[in-house]
Amino acid sequence: MHKKLLSISLISLLLLSGSTLAYNYEDVDVEHLRTDNNSKINLVKVTPAGNIIQKDNHIIVNFAQNFNSKYYKTGDFVQFNFDNNLQTEEGTLVIPCNSSLIAKITELCPPKWFSRNAKVFMEFTHILLPDGTNLPVSMQPADKEYFQEGAKETAGKIAGYTFSIGAVGSGLGAAIGTAAGHTITGLIIGGSIGGGVGLVTGVVSPGLHYKARKGEKVILKLNDKLNVPVH
Repeated sequence: MHKKLLSISLISLLLLSGSTLAYNYEDVDVEHLRTDNNSKINLVKVTPAGNIIQKDNHIIVNFAQNFNSKYYKTGDFVQFNFDNNLQTEEGTLVIPCNSSLIAKITELCPPKWFSRNAKVFMEFTHILLPDGTNLPVSMQPADKEYFQEGAKETAGKIAGYTFSIGAVGSGLGAAIGTAAGHTITGLIIGGSIGGGVGLVTGVVSPGLHYKARKGEKVILKLNDKLNVPVH
């Protein structure tokens, strides 16, 4: 009889503990993460044990230091900061300000000829909260799988070649035109030839290293849900 009662008590205790563990993440409210407008999803499950940021949410962080891919190599670590609280529209704090996100460079493709810019691939490994809590993460840049200078920066480089070489061509054309008594004509012809050479040179030349300033904003996408315990 005593053994039977003991067995019943143990089973009840196990069921109770199991239901308590389930309660921690089953008693949920769904709130909406305050993020950029391009995120396809912004849902956060708010539970007594912590908050669960759903997969595909966008998270905004900032470079903790100036970055230039020219001076980094594969295996180097890069730090990003949460310069602002990450919270829901309803007011729940999810990740506090001054938390850090750590990434490791897994591949670095240098600039190549014909204006092909450097590519920097990073593995985002964990978030470090101010209280020392370490959260494993899986993330990537929101728009592509790597960091790279955009079309605007590339166009600026090409324009720089066009302008500088075009100016040399204009000066040379003016000198030739002056000698022939047709300064304006020489200037126009020289500028046209120089500008064309500059354009071609700018396109054919190597691309740009990836650069970012300290504090520059980065938008990342979660590849998996992120559990953030109560802190």
